[in-house]
Amino acid sequence: MLKLLSYTDRLWARPGEDVTVFASAEGFDSIDVELVRLICGDDSPKGPGYREEEVAGTRQTVAATFQPIHAGSCIVADDAAPLHTLDDATLQILVWPTTPETGEQAVMGIWDSRNKAGFLLSIGPEGAALTTGDGKTVSRVATGAPLVAREWYLLAASHDAVNGMLRIAQHPLNRDGRGEVAHAAVADKATPPRASAETPFMVGAAWGGPGNADGLRPVQCFNGKVEAPRVLRHYETDLAGLNEAGSVAPGARGVALAWDLSRAMTGLRVEDVSGNGRHGRTVNLPTRAMTGHDWTGDEHDWRHAPDQYGAIHLHDDDIGDAGWQATARVSLPEGLRSGIYCIKLSGGGHEDMPPIVVQPPRGGKTADIAFLSSTATYQTYANYHHGMDDAGAEMRSASATILSPSDAHLFEHRELGHSPYDTHSDLSGVTVASARRPMLGYRPKAGLWSFNADTHITAWLDDCGFAWDAISDHALHDEGLALLASYKVVVTGTHPEYWSTSMWQAMTAYLDGGGRLMYLGGNGFYWRIAFHPEFPDALEVRRAHAGARYWIAEPGDYHMAFSGELGGLWQRIGTAPQKLVGIGTVATGFDSCGWYERLPDSTNPRASWIFEGVGEDERIGDFGQLGGAAGLELDWVDRTLGTPAHCLRLASSTGHSSQYLQTIDTMTFNHTAVAAPVNPAVRADMVFFETPNGGGVWSTGSIAWAASLASDGYNNNVAVITGNVLRRFADPTPFEQGN
Repeated sequence: MLKLLSYTDRLWARPGEDVTVFASAEGFDSIDVELVRLICGDDSPKGPGYREEEVAGTRQTVAATFQPIHAGSCIVADDAAPLHTLDDATLQILVWPTTPETGEQAVMGIWDSRNKAGFLLSIGPEGAALTTGDGKTVSRVATGAPLVAREWYLLAASHDAVNGMLRIAQHPLNRDGRGEVAHAAVADKATPPRASAETPFMVGAAWGGPGNADGLRPVQCFNGKVEAPRVLRHYETDLAGLNEAGSVAPGARGVALAWDLSRAMTGLRVEDVSGNGRHGRTVNLPTRAMTGHDWTGDEHDWRHAPDQYGAIHLHDDDIGDAGWQATARVSLPEGLRSGIYCIKLSGGGHEDMPPIVVQPPRGGKTADIAFLSSTATYQTYANYHHGMDDAGAEMRSASATILSPSDAHLFEHRELGHSPYDTHSDLSGVTVASARRPMLGYRPKAGLWSFNADTHITAWLDDCGFAWDAISDHALHDEGLALLASYKVVVTGTHPEYWSTSMWQAMTAYLDGGGRLMYLGGNGFYWRIAFHPEFPDALEVRRAHAGARYWIAEPGDYHMAFSGELGGLWQRIGTAPQKLVGIGTVATGFDSCGWYERLPDSTNPRASWIFEGVGEDERIGDFGQLGGAAGLELDWVDRTLGTPAHCLRLASSTGHSSQYLQTIDTMTFNHTAVAAPVNPAVRADMVFFETPNGGGVWSTGSIAWAASLASDGYNNNVAVITGNVLRRFADPTPFEQGN
């Protein structure tokens, strides 16, 4: 298992700024810290060779401690003190449990799980239950009827301090004719609820004492959706008569707290509509903007019918901010060269290296070439459990699964959270990825995918003498066109898959203004994402409508909570990648890679310069670390999706095995000839086209392209072609608009 884990307070920074490191060490008490420039992060035997350079004067040794992570989302009242003084109280909430069979789960209350003190409404094998305790003795009443998964219930519980009575009721709200009946129970001589003053009021978890995540440790976490939690100031004998979830007028008599979860949907705040000002906050980023008990299916955009989206989906494995104490602060020296860096942590024979994109000073640049680091995609893939949890993993890759140390650690330590490629423990899709936790896989030496694959490009830039700056997705989202405008050419990584609206708008404006873009990958600009407006370290993905995906969003849950935008593929909102870079995803395969063959357009005077030094009949990229330059995920020309009419299709790939299949979102009906070599759609198209004001776009259409750059010491046609394009794109001479 991994004994040294860390994360940083930012994924990108500028010279002169500080980066804070949060680390946890197990079995040793000091950590050596230094800043290194990463040249190539791929340490595989067939790769170009792992290389890093130490930044002088950045070494330090700091104390190390073990810091746990407390996963599990919940909602916490900002001020629970007034609720502690309620002698008589009634709790009411709507729930849609997803794992009611897995043991007792806290639904709402003020409950100190360590001392068994306070009151707690829960569900479990005995159905809905109300528990009270004073730290010495405990009383409990339960309905005795287990809840059914993925069904809505009204739960209500009440405590009578004078007579020591407890009441509990669960009312099914299903309207499918199953005939499930309500259940209720009563107990007397109950222990009065007496929790300590520090115990918070929580929905979706009990209090396990102080912890890292927002200062508390959630335990007995609930899996499922909750809606309309309320606390009344009196004992209620007629629980069956309580309203399902009707509105509460401010100042309504007897209402101590009433949270309307359909309000302030894009934020972390939960609003109290009782008029008492007892607002709350979400902890560990549960999924908001979820369909509620009364969703009719008539409206699928929560912004148009927020009252039907008053539910929050809580998970026992959600993680927003690990909340660790700072371990070290690393100052980036003034004048530090822009590039990809890592903060290298070493101790006890263990190592961790969280990456940092060091951008040039604000408002300036140090080169005409910018490498756009796909930090949003790296973050989305981090803590990916595919090889362990997906039964189809080996079939998709056509190879045996080999678990890395990081994979094994993630399997054993689910508190590190998941990737949006995973499902939660209740099998609902993971929609949120946070950078405020250790991100395994987003590291050097972590396999040839995404981040490490992109360092083949940065190594090529360095080794071939190109001057370049590094910029990041996160900065592009924040700063927009201003980040790009001064560069003559922007170079992408191998897999720029996840893009926000502001990123897309900025790149479009850059190209419209005469910018040049080199897209050196495949499956790019595919999924639409949103960054959290109050917690920008988190991004959201909704797997809506179509696309190659490992889970599918529930009906009605297609719009992102962070922004309200429709989630899913960019293609599905009429903005396909073909409109931006001429090509878009068409096929995937992971067993082997093919090569390119030139097409007639490659001799067109508009583009023939791209192939200077390459023969007309020469195979392009029939070599490389992956066996070929065309593979893994492939993009093609599609005029119907927006490939410009003047776009030149320069070369197309071949040599793909029958493991390469056309993607489902590019077909209207499945058939037996979806695979290579019989399906002509399974190919990568290399394209070039001019953009307004003298700009241009060149795209390779293959994730594997960069893995062939270093072959034979860069003395190969993949490196020649890429270099030809980069030198011409960096030349200020404008391109003439093609016909």
